[in-house]
Amino acid sequence: MTDLEQLPAAFRRNSVGLEVVPRMLFASRFFHYKPGQHVLFGGPSQHGKTSCAFDLLEHVATVQLPAYFAVSKPEDEVTRRRGTELGYRFVSDWPATRKIGELMGGEKPSGYVIWSKFGDFDNDVARCADVTARLIRDRYTAGTKKQKGIMVMDDTMLKAKVLGLDGDMVTILAMAGAMGLGLWTFVQKVTDSGRTPLWAYSQSEHFFFLHDGVVSAQKTYAEKADMDWRDFAAATGSLEEYQFLYRSRSGYLCVVDAK
Repeated sequence: MTDLEQLPAAFRRNSVGLEVVPRMLFASRFFHYKPGQHVLFGGPSQHGKTSCAFDLLEHVATVQLPAYFAVSKPEDEVTRRRGTELGYRFVSDWPATRKIGELMGGEKPSGYVIWSKFGDFDNDVARCADVTARLIRDRYTAGTKKQKGIMVMDDTMLKAKVLGLDGDMVTILAMAGAMGLGLWTFVQKVTDSGRTPLWAYSQSEHFFFLHDGVVSAQKTYAEKADMDWRDFAAATGSLEEYQFLYRSRSGYLCVVDAK
């Protein structure tokens, strides 16, 4: 019996009978993340996927299992604020130059925000693609040397289709999990998003779904989550703003609350 199956009876249930677990309690006690596991966030943009990821990272990312949050757009208020709150190191290139404190034996951060410089229309995409590709390859190499980590690929479709990193991310999904290197992907829709979402659905251990009112999207998500479409539609349709339907590979379902 898992911790989730032993949740206190006092926890409220929503309109379809699913347990609603407070966000930070779920992240700190009931999100049993292991190095190398892949995580997928599915649903429309601007509905809190990035915030949810940071809330989870607050409790699972450590110096021994650092997070590498790759940014691919000029501004992202949530990433800047939460990365700062968690003490992540912001760098514009990779590999990052080690600080003097680290060279002298000081503790490394539990996470990095890799944010290439923006402002040159003709070169921004190529620069961001190059920095992110070097991050992926460097962490893959580190994984072969037993250095674990979590690579967070926010705006996954943009990275796959615009930055041309579809093959790189598929390689991580297919091969790096056994090395303790996990990939966290963010999918707005499965179709026309490259191969990465398809591999992410088949390789991920943890799924966080938002409500999507488009029936075709619901059916696709339900199929990938190995759920009956009507059950999935009812479950996600019961979600309140910024709540997520959590499903583990083992099949457990609950609602992760907005806060």
